[in-house]
Amino acid sequence: MGNFSYKDYPDVKKDSLINSRYLDFFGFCTLLVLLLSLVYSNRLYAEPEIEITGLTSEQEDNVRAYLSLTDESCNALQWKIKRLYTQAPLQIKKALRALGYYHPKITKTLDWEEGCWQSSLLIVPGPPMIIDAIDVQVLGPGAEELFFSEILRNISIKVGDIVNHGEYDKLKRQLKNRADAKGYFDKVFVLKRLSVNPDTNTARLQLHMQTGSRYYISRIDVEKSALHTDFSSKYLTVKQGQAYDRARIFESHQLLDTSGYFRGVELKYEQSHALDYQAPLTVKLSNLPRHAMSAGVGYDTDLGFRLSAGYRNRYLNDSGQQFVSDLNLSLKKSNLLMEYIIPLSNPLKDRLSFFAGLSYENTVNVNSGKLDVGLRLSNRFYGQFILAEQLKFVAERFRNSNTEPFQTQLLLVPGISISNVRAMKKGNYLEGYKYMLEFNGAHRSVGSSVSFIQTKLHIKGAYPTFLGGRILARIDLGATAVDNFEDLPTSYRFYAGGDNSVRGYDYKSIGQRDAAGEVSGGQFLTTASLEYEQRIYGNWTLAAFVDAGDAFTRDLDIQIGVGLGVRWYSLVGPVRIDIAVPSEDFGDVHVHFSLSTAL
Repeated sequence: MGNFSYKDYPDVKKDSLINSRYLDFFGFCTLLVLLLSLVYSNRLYAEPEIEITGLTSEQEDNVRAYLSLTDESCNALQWKIKRLYTQAPLQIKKALRALGYYHPKITKTLDWEEGCWQSSLLIVPGPPMIIDAIDVQVLGPGAEELFFSEILRNISIKVGDIVNHGEYDKLKRQLKNRADAKGYFDKVFVLKRLSVNPDTNTARLQLHMQTGSRYYISRIDVEKSALHTDFSSKYLTVKQGQAYDRARIFESHQLLDTSGYFRGVELKYEQSHALDYQAPLTVKLSNLPRHAMSAGVGYDTDLGFRLSAGYRNRYLNDSGQQFVSDLNLSLKKSNLLMEYIIPLSNPLKDRLSFFAGLSYENTVNVNSGKLDVGLRLSNRFYGQFILAEQLKFVAERFRNSNTEPFQTQLLLVPGISISNVRAMKKGNYLEGYKYMLEFNGAHRSVGSSVSFIQTKLHIKGAYPTFLGGRILARIDLGATAVDNFEDLPTSYRFYAGGDNSVRGYDYKSIGQRDAAGEVSGGQFLTTASLEYEQRIYGNWTLAAFVDAGDAFTRDLDIQIGVGLGVRWYSLVGPVRIDIAVPSEDFGDVHVHFSLSTAL
């Protein structure tokens, strides 16, 4: 190459060449820093290796839990690693002794390679320590208690087992916790010994607990709230004079907390105030607001935009009586319900209510206005299993065809229903099932314009599958025996079709048709739905479904709708958008949209 001269390249500036050399030097330095960082990071994130051989997985896990070396990194000081390495045999022996091995043989090494330490541990656990005698007793006033006898009958430790200190400590905790839970607060272990004989490799377990006297509830002091103390006390499953029982006190706390009256609940057994093993139980309650109001807005393709409002007065008086009202408004269907609730002797399970309701519906196939007034007795047996009996007076003005005149029917309708809900929220979903079976009837000789007997069954379930999916199934069945179907009000006729029935069809468009071809409802109902929903991202899911059913009087003609949908689980509830078609015409596309509850 010849010598470089600026004169040969007049367009090149001297400063630019100098800058170019600076850039080359800067690039070299940057590369050097990156290489050094890479080397350092390999050392920084390197992990020391502790190799353990000769043990079962349970033994190895316990040894690692005891070893202090497992907490150290490659950057730990060398003197610290050596000190912990020296302590390792003692820690290994403690770990194996807890599992019944008292004679381990240990061979160990410690090395430093590539800037990090490594240790190898060859451990031979030796012969196990075998239990050849067990002596567990409950002594004192509580010796004959069934809840202690249950623990003694089900001791997991048996003669011939390998000693396990964890199981021994677990047995001690069981006896201690049971004593505390049942009011034996003065219990003490007068003998607790696990004797071992290293020569014969046998052990003897001895555990004697003296219970002391049991504590009792001398009185129950319920703090005054908006409710009378006698009413609040009905939620308590513990009574004055009973022995202390933590489970019963916890149950009482739950019942008060779920009663719907109280914001805060505190139950405290005042053991420090005990006299002759008798102490008071204090119950402190803070009220929820007397008045509660709610409002909402929604939309679905069946009824259009909806407005809702609710009001509850929790404390009409100090006997727990309440007033509840709910209003739902839309252009096609509206209703108002008012209910006066009277708790009975067991307020959590039994209640009597007086109710009145107004409803109005004006859709393509239904035109009806109705007044309901009645009373209902509800009895909850367990969980959410409820038996309800009711008697109501119904006045309904209706017509089932646009060509027919309106007619008004008066009914006195006794009824009975059985319902249950078993559901639990997991993530966005409610999983479980619910069902309701209803029987209603009326007779012309007892204040009614028509005689009929009707039964309805509704079942719905939702269960998880895999990868965030779930299956939803729904069945609705109904049957009516009536002396003159033309006199049966619209609200007691069956229809199908719509968002919550057979998607792919308009709202209440499936049913028996009259001579003019208009849907007039049916005496019988059969609908079913099967849906699979799969989470795809965050709160979004996709669904595929098939619905089928008919509302009929003479001949069953099943209508089938199939489709796909998308769900968005928002803070105010799940938003559903479904695109469905009837099986008889795939070109007749229906879009169903709703904002509703999940189960």
